[in-house]
Amino acid sequence: MCYFNIGRKGAVNVSFRATILEVLTSDEKKKKFTLLLSGAELHPSGGGQPGDSGTLWGEDFRFHIDDTEKRDGGVAVTGKAERGSPAPGMEVKGEADLERHRLLSRMHTGEHILSRALEKSYPGLRVYKVAVDCTETSVYLTWNGEICWDMLFEAEKEGNRIVAGDLPVETVLLSKEEAEKLPGIKGNWDRIEDETIRVVRIPGFDTIACSGSHVSSTGEVGDLFVTGYRGTAPDWEIKFTVNGAEMRREYSEAARRLVRRIGCRLNQVESVFTGLREENGALGKMLERAAQLLALPITGYECGGYSIGICVLPGFSREMVAAPARKWSEAHPDAVCILLLPDQDGNNGSFLLYRGKSIPRDFSLFLKETPSLSGRGGGRADWLNGVSPVMRSEPWIDAVKEYMNRRP
Repeated sequence: MCYFNIGRKGAVNVSFRATILEVLTSDEKKKKFTLLLSGAELHPSGGGQPGDSGTLWGEDFRFHIDDTEKRDGGVAVTGKAERGSPAPGMEVKGEADLERHRLLSRMHTGEHILSRALEKSYPGLRVYKVAVDCTETSVYLTWNGEICWDMLFEAEKEGNRIVAGDLPVETVLLSKEEAEKLPGIKGNWDRIEDETIRVVRIPGFDTIACSGSHVSSTGEVGDLFVTGYRGTAPDWEIKFTVNGAEMRREYSEAARRLVRRIGCRLNQVESVFTGLREENGALGKMLERAAQLLALPITGYECGGYSIGICVLPGFSREMVAAPARKWSEAHPDAVCILLLPDQDGNNGSFLLYRGKSIPRDFSLFLKETPSLSGRGGGRADWLNGVSPVMRSEPWIDAVKEYMNRRP
């Protein structure tokens, strides 16, 4: 059995000497390489945590490390040569980015604490994957119930209680057989191939097989702050940070601005928002029904064998006119229907284009092959929508005529 951790406040020596055993991949033009190193004291990716970044240097050589991963015979680092080129047998010095390593360690330990707080409070809830990041860490879990803010606030509160307790965080090397016998241990045993396993434990709170890096006590984690969640039962994603003090201030400022704009008390914001969303949904459904009754003022132009129907509707949205435009197009199978919807300034806007089913022309490349319209959007061979700064009828009519006269 072997115990180890990062020293208090992360005070570890991360400088090292290493040998480049092999250049695994190379892109000389972009100066990007993957190098197999021996002797490098870098933490590889694992447990949902990215590997260390840092710097290698030697005579006429400097290399920025973006990521580190474990390989047979050493570690592989991926990055960019800022000076010189790597070669097998080259002796280098190196240093990990300690600030980033420590932040990832804080995040990873924070993830263990928050995940365990949720799992203890809600039987059946299971964390199956994490994505540790310097800004926001994601926790992926399965639970047949509905995640809500109340349960996340409670988990956050419990997590910060564990942080405030400044409990020791022990990292232990055990054989797989020994690790599996530990009471209450969590681990994805099907994914673990090594015979020696890193076990991270907070005595009395959590024990888990994990290859990530961690701080030496919970007090070093920081202020746990859940920033959001999404998903539907049973698959959920929760995001959090360990920089809670900064985030609480940012969210507080945003909340105060919102309360001022809405004109209600803070504890009423959610109910006011819910009411407005319901009203908006009801209004949207009413507009959908009303749109079916709209008769668009489309002007038709005969072009020999087909026609172009076009109208300009300032202030209208695509959602309001899509249904009647589609209905008009179905009633005029030999026409190209164009709706231009200028913004208030009239210089930009949205557009809809429908091709009648009797017109044997694919319009999927219309925007790409008509640069004069400066249009951006997409669709199908018979339907396009997007935005354009051209909101006058004539350029669109000319563009459709020119496009129809091209050879397919």
